[in-house]
Amino acid sequence: MILKPTSAKFKRAISRLRQMLNSDEELLRASWIRMAHPCGKSGCRCAKGKKYHHINWYLSQSKDGKSRMKSVPREYVKAMKAKTEAYKEARGLLAIIGDEYWNEFSNKQKR
Repeated sequence: MILKPTSAKFKRAISRLRQMLNSDEELLRASWIRMAHPCGKSGCRCAKGKKYHHINWYLSQSKDGKSRMKSVPREYVKAMKAKTEAYKEARGLLAIIGDEYWNEFSNKQKR
């Protein structure tokens, strides 16, 4: 017999995950890194000291055991953050679904 959890928590998680996957919502598995560094222009105030370094955002991701980073231009930060937040939400929903199946299986084993 196939086990299927019936809790409201499980149903909400399944419903939201289906909604995400059936919509145009985009997912991106990555972490955000904020870095401060000088721009390299001799006339810029950042060349005079660490106090005025420029802030840049990077996306970091591991692939095949190696880290990789990409600089994110300012105009893309908001859109890319939405993609990484959606991924985190989907990952959390999958954890809830997995836990509910595990609990259902564990309860069946006890009977």
